[in-house]
Amino acid sequence: MFTVGAPSLTPQELRSLAEIEQGLNEDEGLARRLSTMRVSSRPATWARRARRRALALWVTLGAVVTLTLLGLDIVLRQSYLTWAIAGVWLLTVAGLVGLVVRACRRWEAAERAGRKTPWPIDPTQV
Repeated sequence: MFTVGAPSLTPQELRSLAEIEQGLNEDEGLARRLSTMRVSSRPATWARRARRRALALWVTLGAVVTLTLLGLDIVLRQSYLTWAIAGVWLLTVAGLVGLVVRACRRWEAAERAGRKTPWPIDPTQV
């Protein structure tokens, strides 16, 4: 009977393969990652931080643009500048609300995990 596939391994190759597998099994970090099939969390953490910083950057930029438009509106007194201020201001406030909600969720998660919160305030007394 003809079988298609790789040729069988020699006894020496089988011993070498068994030694390699034993060495890999002794690596606890590798075994844990292979058993859960998770990829390293570093890229995800980096992406999450970049997204958080991006929102904070947009809120800061929105505030600067709003104040700049306000100054131009005071000097030029044009109605389109007033509408531009309103639009940019609404987007800035929406981003600020997003930042506050995110901070509150992180605070609650820290309290549930028993970690120290940023401010030692009892939320029931606010």
